[in-house]
Amino acid sequence: MGVSDEDIELARATQEAQRRVGAPVQPIGVIVGAVQPRRRSELTAPVSLTERALRHRGTYDQAALLLDQQAMQEGSPERAARAREAAQAAKELSQSAQRDFDFFGGNVSIAFQYQDAMAERLFNTAPTTTKAKEALTILWMICRHLGWQSYECTKTAADLCEITRTDKAHMARALDLLEQVGAIQRVKRGRTKIITVTPEGAFRGNVNNHGQTVERYRLDVIEGGKATKPKS
Repeated sequence: MGVSDEDIELARATQEAQRRVGAPVQPIGVIVGAVQPRRRSELTAPVSLTERALRHRGTYDQAALLLDQQAMQEGSPERAARAREAAQAAKELSQSAQRDFDFFGGNVSIAFQYQDAMAERLFNTAPTTTKAKEALTILWMICRHLGWQSYECTKTAADLCEITRTDKAHMARALDLLEQVGAIQRVKRGRTKIITVTPEGAFRGNVNNHGQTVERYRLDVIEGGKATKPKS
């Protein structure tokens, strides 16, 4: 860019002086006047990360994201570069450990007969095909969030609204419809209604304990009389 070796050496000496006094280290191009320094407002602002946003990522992905964020706030180009290198290392570690499906993480097994029967009942019962499909989507999300070796969904109706981007009125109608066709049963505990699914239809856990879970479901929900009745 037409800058002499002497000016470059002088710029490097200036950088060393800036490091010694703890001041932000300017790029050589800025010191020699070859490029204009960027104003702080022109730098990419770091994204505000919520706890929920972090939970959607693995541990290494979280670390990489936080390091990238910190790099954007560094006044020293050298420190920013080191932060980005560390972020890249974390990304590589994450990719090496990633799998398409983690069956040991507790994926839910859903019986084909249950799946077919509930779909057929919903299409025959729902006032419209759209509402049947909406209820079916919510049902699979309920099954997705079953507790380990349990017939209880770990999400409340409010949680499901957020996950499926469904408003409260539509969620209430869908849950009533699912209960009407026997896809779910709700058990009232205090002010909360726990959504349950028969473990004969959907189960998350050790198959050796499946029979015990089925029996517990029969005693607690079917014969226990705790399930709430659907609205007429």
